[in-house]
Amino acid sequence: MTVGLFVVRATITKDKEAAFNTWYNEEHVPQVLRYDGAISAKRYKKLMGDDKYQYMAVYEFRSEAVLQAFLKSEALDDLRREYDKHFGQVSERVAQGWVQVLP
Repeated sequence: MTVGLFVVRATITKDKEAAFNTWYNEEHVPQVLRYDGAISAKRYKKLMGDDKYQYMAVYEFRSEAVLQAFLKSEALDDLRREYDKHFGQVSERVAQGWVQVLP
């Protein structure tokens, strides 16, 4: 079975960074993991590289079909609205869907 990944990279202003991390870890990630077929979530902070995004969240979904359904879901729309409500004025983000090709 092919695994699907949903990757979100984000910026955050320095003055909101602590609140962002607390909210992301304690509220946002658990909300995503409530979606049927979401398997895991991991977050990363950039150590090096040229792009502007400081943080990355990687959510694993059971299959490509589950990821495709999530990408079209009201649940994702709700998550985006919630993010914008909390950090839309002080953050930029980009989202991508990925499908496992090996093994």
